[in-house]
Amino acid sequence: MMADANNSQYFVIGADQSMFTQKVRAYMRNNSIPFQDVASDIKLLKTLVMPNAPYPLIPNLMVVDKNTKKLRIIQDSKIIIQYVQQAHGLETVKGTKRVFADILLEMVLDDFLFVHVVNWRWGHPSQDKYLEYTFGDGSLQYEASKKLGKKILGVIKGPIARLGLTEKTTIAFRDQLTAFFELLTVHLETYQFLLGNELTAADYSLYGHLAAGLLRDPAPYEWLASNYPVVQAYAQRVGGTSIRWGSKDLVTVQAEGDKLISCEKTIGKNHGGRDVEKHDEVPETTTKFSALLLRDYLTILVPTVKATLEFLRKDGKDEVLVPRALKPEYSVEFTIHGEDENGTKS
Repeated sequence: MMADANNSQYFVIGADQSMFTQKVRAYMRNNSIPFQDVASDIKLLKTLVMPNAPYPLIPNLMVVDKNTKKLRIIQDSKIIIQYVQQAHGLETVKGTKRVFADILLEMVLDDFLFVHVVNWRWGHPSQDKYLEYTFGDGSLQYEASKKLGKKILGVIKGPIARLGLTEKTTIAFRDQLTAFFELLTVHLETYQFLLGNELTAADYSLYGHLAAGLLRDPAPYEWLASNYPVVQAYAQRVGGTSIRWGSKDLVTVQAEGDKLISCEKTIGKNHGGRDVEKHDEVPETTTKFSALLLRDYLTILVPTVKATLEFLRKDGKDEVLVPRALKPEYSVEFTIHGEDENGTKS
């Protein structure tokens, strides 16, 4: 049931280091939807989230009726964005090809780029102190927050080998990310966003990984910002937090004396690329960086879909809550490709 948007108050329950929290925040900021941030903690998950939603996770969009104060919790970044989109009548991607490309790219980035963030996050002991403090409770004193953060990180870091992250594969993952950013830089020399010059769900997905990890944690931040400034500028543009060419609120003005002659938005302007939005096209450069990730991700996606269907058949109900993870027997091997197309087994 959709609440009255004009009578709703929004709270985003999440964390800075959560990719999907950053994804939701950026979408709401860029669409001028007022919301307030709520820092998540264990107590909040137990007392507020779990009684009103199926999973103890973030982000959560809490929608509160301004009159009755009744609330509902919406989970999953994709569903949250769809809810806000429908409630406020916001624009969606047009064209069959572009809609499909956006759905596919959002899924790949949501599910697969996460592994690259984790690979950088746990691969640099020099940033451990930073991670321990920021994963702790900011309301506590430094040492107390760091102690709590260390405890939380011990739980989070436990299952990373199951993601294919080992000493053997860490270099292969970095090589692939390097190849991805090289291709993305070429694309962004012409277009402002992933599918052209209009923001889509895929942009918010990539932004989430950049803002929560690769442009937040000290080690990857230095590497990315130093080597790929065009990608960093793109992230600032999508995030809506900096004045960058193409940001939604940045305009160019011309004046004659004391009179304003023109005021033009910079968002939507490209550097000579084809107007793909009008022709239901996807830029060739988008196809190139997407193919790099899809080649490896499809080997994971296909068995994942099969495993999910098998789970649903076994349960035999009309409506079932799918678990966040399936059993170890559903594990699959996959290959990581870099620019040279030589795979490294993981």
